[in-house]
Amino acid sequence: MNSKTCKIGLCIVLPLVILLFPAPEGLSIKAWQLFAMYMAAIIGLILRPFDEAVILFGVIAASGLSFGNIGVLLSGYASSTAWLVFSAFMIGTAFIATGLGKRMAYILIGKFGSTTLRLGYVAALTDLVVAPATPSNTARTGGIIYPIFQNIAVVLGSTPGSTARRVGAYLTMTLYYISFTTGYTFLTAMAPNALILSFAESILHVKVDWMLWAKAAVVPGLVTLLIIPYAVYKLYPPELKEIDNKTVAENGLAELGAVSIREKILGVLFVLAILGWALGPFIGIDATSVAIGFVAACLWTGVMTWENILATKGAWSTFIWYGGIIGLADALAKAKFFEWLAKLISVNINFTGVNELIILILLVLFSVVVRYVFASMAAFVATMIPVLFTLGMVANLPVLPYVFLIAFAGGYAGMLTHYGGALSPVLFGSGYVDQKTWWKLGATMAFVSFVVNFIVSLPYWKVIGIW
Repeated sequence: MNSKTCKIGLCIVLPLVILLFPAPEGLSIKAWQLFAMYMAAIIGLILRPFDEAVILFGVIAASGLSFGNIGVLLSGYASSTAWLVFSAFMIGTAFIATGLGKRMAYILIGKFGSTTLRLGYVAALTDLVVAPATPSNTARTGGIIYPIFQNIAVVLGSTPGSTARRVGAYLTMTLYYISFTTGYTFLTAMAPNALILSFAESILHVKVDWMLWAKAAVVPGLVTLLIIPYAVYKLYPPELKEIDNKTVAENGLAELGAVSIREKILGVLFVLAILGWALGPFIGIDATSVAIGFVAACLWTGVMTWENILATKGAWSTFIWYGGIIGLADALAKAKFFEWLAKLISVNINFTGVNELIILILLVLFSVVVRYVFASMAAFVATMIPVLFTLGMVANLPVLPYVFLIAFAGGYAGMLTHYGGALSPVLFGSGYVDQKTWWKLGATMAFVSFVVNFIVSLPYWKVIGIW
């Protein structure tokens, strides 16, 4: 029996075993059935016998055919969260299709990248600027930004092997940590962010919009981004210190040619989208409406075509499995599964007398360390976030600070390993850094991010009224 067959078998057997047992006391049969299907989805996301979208399609079909609740399960596809992620993917596609992302990077390199350390900060600034429009850090960093900096490394005589430490290894690790940091700085910078907030709304009954997330994340995010290039420079110093950035930028821009009308239109639309997301809560416009409007405007003005939309396979795949998970989670919430789980935890775990800050630190630290066993952020979010939010509810932790600490940790915990997210194999696979160094540096930078998110975030949130 091959590995794939075993994985498929586990996905089928686990829910059947769960259903062999009667529903626990206090939990409805419907909730128990949904839990079995949810566990099938979780095991599927962890083992990945198929792509995530295929797994969720199968789970939804099996649940609908077995229990007749297909309407509830499909409600996730009507979720604004799923459509926000889908639309943001398309915005990222526009940056790739027009070449605007590359042009921005080369302009910044030409102006500020005269040393290797400065080049690290240019990488941070470039990723930060593009981040709000690209919910896939794989597409943003792996598809737009890293290829540019990898090419710079090659031009400067740094290739995998004996010359890796010249500059390529430094740029690889710096961009890796930057990507996960910008990923939690904006709601639309990493797809799982929206799913985490969907769980927060279902379990903790709190709704977070784009602007509130940005307000909460901007200070810890920027502080961490200021630290990363310098910290990596000291911990893993490049051999090359000075760079002929003007030549690199001129050659890159010459290859791109003159600024096209599509790039100009995209630039204007991007600014309008940022304004829409920032001002939306004050003028009554939803972030999803802004994102969909942006995509529609790109299509109407010819910035991208419908063929570009159809060709963005990652967006369609993500929409299918995100909508499926959201539908399952909403169905579980409506069946009062999380209320039952909270009561079960409160009976067996007593937080009475334990300092609130200590509980916060321990739960967030646990959410980081447990990432060593997850090869997919999607699997981590779907598996652990409901449990972590339920624990926070039982411990009566301050809701917004807890949601943000857990959500941001979901981003920077990806730094730990060379399989922390879909971006990981892209950068690790470039061959500039060995696994031992990757893990050692990753643990250090994840710890730095953890410390910043407590020392900087909590006082800052007190000042702005989030806590």
